[in-house]
Amino acid sequence: MLKDENILALKPEWVLVNDLRKVLLSRLSDDRLEYMTLDPASSVVISLLDGKKTVKELLDNIRYLFDFPDDGSAKSFLEQLLTNVNERDEKVAILNEPVSWAVRYNPLDFLVSPEEFEKGCRLTKPLSLLIFFSGWCQTNCIYCYSDLSNMRRLEHLSLMQWMPILDQAHDLNIRMIQLSGGDPLGRPDSIKFLVSLLERKFVFMVSTKCRISLEDANMLADAGFNEPINGIRRSFQVSIDSPDPQIADYMTRSTGYLGRATESLLNLIEVGINPIVKAVLTPFNYQQAGDLIETFAELGVRSFRLANYGHSHYRHDNCLFLSDEMKTEASDQIKAIAFEHPDLIIEGDATKFEPSPQTLARRSEEKWKVRASCSAGRTNLGIAPDGKAILCEQMPFSIPYFVGDLTKQSILDVWNSTELLKFVYPPKEFFTDTPCSGCIDFQECVYDRGYCFREALFAFGRLHHPPPDCPRAPEVDYRLV
Repeated sequence: MLKDENILALKPEWVLVNDLRKVLLSRLSDDRLEYMTLDPASSVVISLLDGKKTVKELLDNIRYLFDFPDDGSAKSFLEQLLTNVNERDEKVAILNEPVSWAVRYNPLDFLVSPEEFEKGCRLTKPLSLLIFFSGWCQTNCIYCYSDLSNMRRLEHLSLMQWMPILDQAHDLNIRMIQLSGGDPLGRPDSIKFLVSLLERKFVFMVSTKCRISLEDANMLADAGFNEPINGIRRSFQVSIDSPDPQIADYMTRSTGYLGRATESLLNLIEVGINPIVKAVLTPFNYQQAGDLIETFAELGVRSFRLANYGHSHYRHDNCLFLSDEMKTEASDQIKAIAFEHPDLIIEGDATKFEPSPQTLARRSEEKWKVRASCSAGRTNLGIAPDGKAILCEQMPFSIPYFVGDLTKQSILDVWNSTELLKFVYPPKEFFTDTPCSGCIDFQECVYDRGYCFREALFAFGRLHHPPPDCPRAPEVDYRLV
């Protein structure tokens, strides 16, 4: 129950975005895309939560703006709004005194006519860009999921050719960049590219297996890598799969990898960049999950991400999958370390594996209905090393799967192009002779939520087909994790 003297503040990592026919409440993050759509009345009220107004003052504003009678209905509206907004994460803080950290918005910037309000999930511009700056690496990992052979045939844009694309993104108020590849640091000018992102105040995460010299680390620190944006700090992730030199070398197919990666961690820590150690667990290293965390925690690393191996279309081997018993053993190790070291941040699907009947029921109707929506072409746009537009980081980097060219088109031209929209809203006749063609859920499944055309392509050899997780898809021997 709200009190009149309470102060409401929208947390700074949650930002309001005007998408013309709707307003989004979007999490500013360096590694995940998350947002909710606000109705016209809610968007105006949220824009007023500046960390200074009392609930009494807010209620006066709400009654004035929406013609509520003075009978408690305005307070009920506000309380229900907070319940809805804070359902999964606390986005609005309820405080007892004013704060200075809340972002102040102009409510006039978030006015949407109820007649024009559109809740559909496709946005009028991308919320984030997926950038493939480099198709090159210093390693040759056994579990790589990228189409490196095609990617490396592309004529990579120069550093200067990337600048107009970054400027466009900045002008469109696209604030989040996801870096993929190859390795984002696989080019001699990669650090300069990251500095360009920092100069434009983008939020992003670096994930690399390339060596980071002390000079490189200093350049990033001096350019403001550690400076938070709306309270969000950028992440720097160094992938290390094992504390054993031989296993680390084997998994990266790179002699001396562990020593170089350890040097990179120490150089980052020296300049004040707090790195994350990332590991992919396979039968070769799952028993070392606990040792990995303890080894690098002793060197000053406080954050870890551990993931179980998942299907890699371009370099897959079934022997890399973990059994449920292996996943349980690794998870138990990690939980024990987390209990002993509560100061450590340990994340990833490998940290919480629990065998259950649901683990086996991959194709259930319930799991299908609550699947994540596809972000490709709806909230996110990828840019290949040569400037071609692509929708998913694991799609083949070849002509049938490109949807535009950022060296010749603007971001918005590509976003609204016929080529891109055909991926997002493919004609139903493209699904002839598949279970989709006569499915009563086609509109909701393909057009509204989106389906994983990448998994459809890899499992069945065609884009326009239900993916293997769909309960109506034919049975196929295609394991994801």
